[in-house]
Amino acid sequence: MANKNIISDVFRYVVQLPEERLAGLTIKMLAKHFAVSRCHLSRAFHSERGMTLTTFIKRQKLLRAERLLAADRDVTIKELAGRLGYADYQYFIARFKEQWGESPGRYRKLFAEFAE
Repeated sequence: MANKNIISDVFRYVVQLPEERLAGLTIKMLAKHFAVSRCHLSRAFHSERGMTLTTFIKRQKLLRAERLLAADRDVTIKELAGRLGYADYQYFIARFKEQWGESPGRYRKLFAEFAE
């Protein structure tokens, strides 16, 4: 039962992080914050949620990117990538496209057309 509570707490914590803290988030940082070992946290998260903690963090960044693309039409793709911790914005574009099926620029354009 303790594992389930800590994993729920980790989940909520990561989802609520501001983008500047999410950008540099690591499992080591989470383990320190929750006072557990990195290995224990990783294993428990995978067991409870069916995905690795690293995958979850990456997905949260991409979800945040999706929201920011829709909300802030002035931010460039390169700026957005940097704000979310991607040093290489081409890598960010590839990961975004892998997740959403469209490049960030095309996604923004489609969202704008849909919102009109």
